[in-house]
Amino acid sequence: MEDERQATKSSTEAAIPLVLSGEWPVKVRDLFVRHAELFFIAVILITVTVVFFYIPFYKVAFLNFFYLPVLAAAYFMGKRQAVLGATLCILLVGFFAFIRPSWFTEIGNRPIDTYLLIGIWGGFLILASAGVGALQERLAKGFEETRQLLEELKRSRVMEDMKEKVEKTLYSTMDPVVAKLATEGKLRFEKREISIMFTDLTEFTRYSDQHRPDVVLEELNSFLAEMEPVIELFRGHIDKYMGDGMMVEFGAPIDYDRHALMAVLAGWKMQEKVKKLTLPWQLRVGVASGSAIIGMMGARRQAYTALGDRVNLAKRLEEVCPPGKVCIDENTYQAVKPFFLVTKLRNSSYSRRADQELLERLETLETKLADQGESSQLLYDLGRIYFQLNDAVPAIRNFQRALELDPNSTEIKVAFADANMRKDEMEKIQIKGILHKVTVYEITHLKDRWSDVTTIPPHVAEKYRSVAKLIEIPEEVVLGVEALDGALGHSRMTALLSYAIADHLGLNEARKKTILVAAYLQDIGKEAVPHHILNRGGSLTEQETKLTEKYVPESIAALKRMGYVDPALLDIVQHHHEWWAGGGIPDGLKGEAIPVGARISSVAESYAAMTSWRPYHEPWDARIALSELQKETQKGRFDPKVVEVLSNLLKPPS
Repeated sequence: MEDERQATKSSTEAAIPLVLSGEWPVKVRDLFVRHAELFFIAVILITVTVVFFYIPFYKVAFLNFFYLPVLAAAYFMGKRQAVLGATLCILLVGFFAFIRPSWFTEIGNRPIDTYLLIGIWGGFLILASAGVGALQERLAKGFEETRQLLEELKRSRVMEDMKEKVEKTLYSTMDPVVAKLATEGKLRFEKREISIMFTDLTEFTRYSDQHRPDVVLEELNSFLAEMEPVIELFRGHIDKYMGDGMMVEFGAPIDYDRHALMAVLAGWKMQEKVKKLTLPWQLRVGVASGSAIIGMMGARRQAYTALGDRVNLAKRLEEVCPPGKVCIDENTYQAVKPFFLVTKLRNSSYSRRADQELLERLETLETKLADQGESSQLLYDLGRIYFQLNDAVPAIRNFQRALELDPNSTEIKVAFADANMRKDEMEKIQIKGILHKVTVYEITHLKDRWSDVTTIPPHVAEKYRSVAKLIEIPEEVVLGVEALDGALGHSRMTALLSYAIADHLGLNEARKKTILVAAYLQDIGKEAVPHHILNRGGSLTEQETKLTEKYVPESIAALKRMGYVDPALLDIVQHHHEWWAGGGIPDGLKGEAIPVGARISSVAESYAAMTSWRPYHEPWDARIALSELQKETQKGRFDPKVVEVLSNLLKPPS
């Protein structure tokens, strides 16, 4: 009851100021609010008295007048006050009917008629006051809840605006992913396998000394504007800028399995872009992979960074790296060797006087070799000099050739065996700040799978190599996705093979180009699949399989965003997982109902996948891959005609 009174009082105090004019004196308004019930009772007493004492006739008709103050009280004061007011009206009317029956003669001469009428009227009066009062209280409660909700929304909006400003500030000073994880409290200290990349510009100090600061900064920012998108494409986290250099982590804060591949691809593509730009300097890139401590460092001013010997090694690799190159350590090389060709970097400064003397002797012996021809002694002497210069490969090559000319020479045998035994150690470099010598590799080329003679016959590769020029999409678009599961070159291989099959099927040029582009881009939606599933070595669960199937509609969506709206192209991408016998995804099409381009790219993709390296299998032999395609065809997966064309295409020329 007390709660009800408090609610009624609150609703009364909230409603009355809406009626009272703001022009009233404040004291009078406050007095009326505090004593509203007393004023209401006084109004009823005065009204009833006036009606029954000063209106000479039709007093019964005036009973309906009492609905007005009672309903007004219900609306402005609540159900309790309205019912009390109605009850007071009934009691007063009943009192006057008892003491002055003559005032109600128009009802009849019997008192029972008068009391019956008053009872019916009073009942309706109470019902009306209770109903309107309850409605008013509900409206008042709803109004109050709405007001509180609006206040909450305002506070929430203010908080959202503040959060937006904070995030905008964070995004301009740190990696957006790090900023988001930091605001959500999801960053933590941990030890994780990552790759670290350091970059630096040669001759930048001299350039900055010779130019005004504003020019230097403008040029440097223009350069970074070209480099940053490449790093972001391969999911690198820019840790910090160090003058004209950068420190970048791959595999942190998001834990990507193929972090080493992403790092090397980023460095490789950065070097490609630098070569296309007109710059007064060159870029050096060093990448090291391994265990490092990562997390938010600092007390008041914090930054997300990495610590450990791998960080130091990456910096040293950048320092010894030749300008325009990418140098990597052993761990990184093991992770990327299926995709890149490398050479071992060796100490070649020859700064000592003794080294210069050896080089002079080497030049003399090579001239003598060119003039006199090969001899076991001459080749042995050449091998010894290369050995002393720690250049193992030419040393072993000369010793081996000398041994072929003089197989009985013990001296040559010992030198040859010694060079082979010490080859690995000789090819390592002593890097400043690193306790042990390390093997350093220089990236020379990104492997071209289309040129692999074990997979594609040379005559086929040569015939369709130029078709790649018809693909106008930048290579980086698919490389960024292929790096997720180490499928480098898969899209290009699938596209060229699909074009070749379409060509042998006699399709026109327009359809062949559509198939080429569709096959090249059909896996672009893999980015939507969790990368740990893409790299899974074992079988997938039913739920994980459904997740992998989502990449097809994601590919369609991505193509539309890129401006590809040709229905024929989109149909190929959408249906390249349909089965010839039916039951495939997404629509279970069967036979000729499947677009011919989808049937072609399905076969080409399967062959390309089986013959390439994957995290979960080594490349299959081409004959085994074709045999597997035949087996799957018998099960109803592939179009027999397309598989037959591929088999004939890959046969050696007669």
